Parts: sequence; structure tokens; C-alpha cells
Amino acid sequence: MATKHFDKGSQARISSTGQIVEVKRVSSHGFSVVRFKTGGDYMIMNDRLESIEKEEVKH
Repeated sequence: MATKHFDKGSQARISSTGQIVEVKRVSSHGFSVVRFKTGGDYMIMNDRLESIEKEEVKH
């Protein structure tokens, strides 16, 4: 199993729902605290999150 790495302040997607959340805190024990756009901070396992690749802007 590959270890997922998230940075504080970055955005991630919840695999099961597709919701975009902000990563508030990251634990070395395999979970993160995320904030939903509607409010509220929740703990979630890192394997339930997907990193969001930022697309390069071409002018």
C-alpha cells in the first residue's frame, strides 16, 4: 500500500463522495483533520482522501 502524503493547507478530495476539503492538520498515524466548505473540522483516514493535481494554466 502506498503512503499518501498531504500538506497542511492543501486541498484534497474525499474518495467516496467527491467533496473537496481543506487539510488543516496531518498526523503521522495515518489520518488528517480536514475542514469542509460548509464548516466543521473532522478527522478522516488518509486512505479515504485523494490528492488533487493542480492543472497548469496555459496562456
